Amino acid sequence: MMNIWIVTIGSSDVQLESEQINREKGLTEKQRSDKVWSEWYDEAIKEECHDLIFVPKTSSNKSDESYRIEARALGTVYESSSLKVQDEIWSYLTFPLLDNFLGEFKISHPDAIAIILTDQSEIFKDNKARRKPKCAYWQDTCKLEPILKRYFQEKFPEAKCKPVFLSPTSADKGLDDWNYVLDLVREKLHSFKFDGEEIKNEEIKTVYVSHQAGTPAISSAVQFVTLARFRNNVEFLVSNEYNLETRKIPRSTYLGAIQLQEANALLERHDYAGVRDILGLTKIAPNNPKEKRIKDLLDAGEQWNFAEFQKFKKILADRKLLPVHNFPWYQSGYESIYLAWIRLEQGSTVDALFHSFRAAEGSIIKWAEKRFRSHIVQHPTYGLQIKISICQELPNYLNALSENLQKNFQKWRSLGLYGDQLYELLKQARPDWQNHPDIKTVWEVAKKERNNCFHRLEGLQESEVFAAWDTQNKDEWKQRILSCMNFIAKPDLLQEFTSLEEASLMAKVHEELVEAIDPNNIPT
Repeated sequence: MMNIWIVTIGSSDVQLESEQINREKGLTEKQRSDKVWSEWYDEAIKEECHDLIFVPKTSSNKSDESYRIEARALGTVYESSSLKVQDEIWSYLTFPLLDNFLGEFKISHPDAIAIILTDQSEIFKDNKARRKPKCAYWQDTCKLEPILKRYFQEKFPEAKCKPVFLSPTSADKGLDDWNYVLDLVREKLHSFKFDGEEIKNEEIKTVYVSHQAGTPAISSAVQFVTLARFRNNVEFLVSNEYNLETRKIPRSTYLGAIQLQEANALLERHDYAGVRDILGLTKIAPNNPKEKRIKDLLDAGEQWNFAEFQKFKKILADRKLLPVHNFPWYQSGYESIYLAWIRLEQGSTVDALFHSFRAAEGSIIKWAEKRFRSHIVQHPTYGLQIKISICQELPNYLNALSENLQKNFQKWRSLGLYGDQLYELLKQARPDWQNHPDIKTVWEVAKKERNNCFHRLEGLQESEVFAAWDTQNKDEWKQRILSCMNFIAKPDLLQEFTSLEEASLMAKVHEELVEAIDPNNIPT
């Protein structure tokens, strides 16, 4: 009987050792990971990479943080180098997430390992697209194959390794398209051949699945397909790169129990589309009223996950899921800050910062549209514009702007409704902002830090998200972003919310789902 490990690989799963590790090894300044890279990434390889400049980076200035580099660039450098240079590169590599999983294989080792890699070369054929460093093409993991094979062969010398390439062929249906990726994964995992020999289900003892890396669509598809094919032989391995915690979601005797267990694990991660797939509710219209309500709630949750709050609201209202009599202009802002909190809990710090800032600035825009409707127009090219007629209602508004903005305002008779001109509009209309320390943070701290962080390629540490809002920890951060939303909504908000959960309709939907997805409520 065989043990198989199916592992997805993300663009940051292979990194270069940190400055601290370099120093502990006694390496000189020139031998440091971020410096020696330029020797490996020579002109010939650079030309192969469309003459793009790729440099190892960290998301902070902490010396113990590993350096990250675009996956395709790193793989290309390794693949194109001599064996001697490959050995040198190898000595600098670190595998944080994969190393976490190794502890789960102390007793039983995998006999075969399927490495799921991405290759989007077919949908990014145009050199113009490839010449953009931020193109998803450079995040592809296919070129990491020789590095990963070497890694697994060192860790498990007796195991057979097989790369499984997810190669979308349609630009309209890339690796973020849930249904398309599900079909891709189903096709790739339909059969397992290692060294030309197919492994049949009856020969398999346990299939370990590590599905966290890659896009959410890949993760969800791998979970669903492996569970459907290998049934009660599946065990899911999940890990956290930062706190090094790894846990195993154990298999159960019956597939139904596994499905519900995994559904609850996915629900804990707020992966509503994944829950719907696991429960088999995606492509059917259930006749059972309980199942229909669960599906409707999961449909709403999926839209909320995409930050499609108007679609979320429409499902709630049309399907009468909650007694929602209205969805005021400020509700999307509260949903956005709750989504920011959930993303932070999931470890998606970039999304957490994005949604928290978006909640504040987006809500100020909605407030302005409602409060100054007659002074705001939608330009077909430049979006929402505030007309100079606003100065009749707010005479000090013009002088509050910078000299350059004043000139543009007087010349063009309108300004884009964003940034400083948006914040000054709020300040002039709501002078009580001066007595509100939290709302000041939006333009005095958060705006600048948000721009700085979003111009960087790499991710963020939790502490950087807190610092962007001039806070020290989760509790302070939650309170500040909630306080900002309460201030913005204040003209129409009857009573301030005291928690993100109280403010968000999704929190109520999630609470109902937790109760509904119970072994006693769903037939197995």
